[in-house]
Amino acid sequence: MERRNSEKNTEKDVRKRQWYYRGSLKSCNYSCSYCPFAKRTCSRRSIQADKEAFFRFTGRMLQQQNGGAVQIVPYGEALIYPYYWEGLAALSKSPVIDAVGAQSNFSFPVKEMLSVYRNHGGELEKLRLWGTFHPEMTSVKQFVQQCRFLTEQKVLYCVGAVGVLEQLEKICMLRKMLPDSVYLWINKMDGLGRGYTDAEIEVFTEIDAYFWQELKHYRAEISACADSRFVEADGRMRQCNISRQSLGNFYEDSEAGQREELSGCKKKECGCYLAYCNRKDAVAPFFRPYPAFRIPVYPRAVFLDIDGTLVPKGNMRIPKNTARGLIRLSGKCEIYLATSLPLEAAKRKLSPVWHVIRGGVFANGARWQAQNHEKGCLDVVVPMDTAWLTGVREKQKAYGFAVHVYRNREDIYKVTLSFHRVRTGMQMPEQKQKELAQVMKISDSCQVLWEGNCMQITKKGTGKLAGILEICREMGYRKEDVMAFGDSSNDREMVEYFS
Repeated sequence: MERRNSEKNTEKDVRKRQWYYRGSLKSCNYSCSYCPFAKRTCSRRSIQADKEAFFRFTGRMLQQQNGGAVQIVPYGEALIYPYYWEGLAALSKSPVIDAVGAQSNFSFPVKEMLSVYRNHGGELEKLRLWGTFHPEMTSVKQFVQQCRFLTEQKVLYCVGAVGVLEQLEKICMLRKMLPDSVYLWINKMDGLGRGYTDAEIEVFTEIDAYFWQELKHYRAEISACADSRFVEADGRMRQCNISRQSLGNFYEDSEAGQREELSGCKKKECGCYLAYCNRKDAVAPFFRPYPAFRIPVYPRAVFLDIDGTLVPKGNMRIPKNTARGLIRLSGKCEIYLATSLPLEAAKRKLSPVWHVIRGGVFANGARWQAQNHEKGCLDVVVPMDTAWLTGVREKQKAYGFAVHVYRNREDIYKVTLSFHRVRTGMQMPEQKQKELAQVMKISDSCQVLWEGNCMQITKKGTGKLAGILEICREMGYRKEDVMAFGDSSNDREMVEYFS
């Protein structure tokens, strides 16, 4: 279920983590043909052992000072057992734990188990459930009935299915019958023996706007690992569900979970959602701050870079799938741009979706626009001193560059020097950048930014973040109402400010 920024960003001086727990339970009440756990039975003794292990975990978790969020990720089905609801309830009462949840097949008696959760003091607003639809074991109608009860009780949840082509009709029916506010994800099918065709990708992307994440290959990289912990029933602790590097024992380490010296993952790729969702490179941006629950969090406004973010580098137009996704996103929040491109170039690249753009920051902050209902269309430029421009024009032939001047009426707000002798897309060497900046004798009242083979000149003090803050002031957006995304060093300041 989608939310509008109901989870506040945590204070930077308090470290909060995504915690995963997997108990000893290895049985399921479903008997799906492909699942090894469907063929196992559970004895009373094994259930009692799993219960004791889970309560040991919740007791130790409640001693943590930094808290965060806890997601139960069992091999089998855990939520058919009341003790899991008791433990989740206990965790939810902790003031340092922001959210609790579990993966499930949604076969549990919803009314009964929510009563167990409430009777043990569980805070319903902290509950997050992940439900997987198994078409071999339940009908769309039965599954949706479970979901509707959760919706009526105002429980936050997501649902999903594996992208099995033979089940496409049922998955489409599921999407149609679910409330619009519920996110339906699609996991790629392992063992397909081939990649999905473009037509198949398009169909699944219509259902799940983030299906493209499943198709990417995320190279395992320790530097990209986020601050998450995966705990087994016996306390063995790792960075995530697929990592093989030990981080000690949750119960034996007096500073449980504090070890930071990661030396290697032993995996080539982050091959599943639970592994890649918490990466620092923000591959799941609209699922923060705890993406493991797979429940989108949409801000009031989002600012997006164009080149490299919405449009692949070297392309001249937004791809069709990205365009469709952006149009869908515009129904959740207000879309703005944050780009080094001038306004006219941005319009050309995004012409298929320009009708959903509310404005943005252009020319690295030297121009910004916003659609204000009270003041109309605000179009502000930050002009600069250009007394130096004549001298620069005279150097074009000798140094091999072209001058592009951007103006609004008489005000020049950006100048770009495109150097022909550096291949397009290649970054100008830093030493060469400094030498050329000195030769051009650009006024000290201006600032220079390099992107590839282009020297971009605007008034000192301009920037993407500065422009975004002006729009926020005019539109009444608070910091927590906004997200910003970009992929270059020029975007780092705005991304970090709103992260």
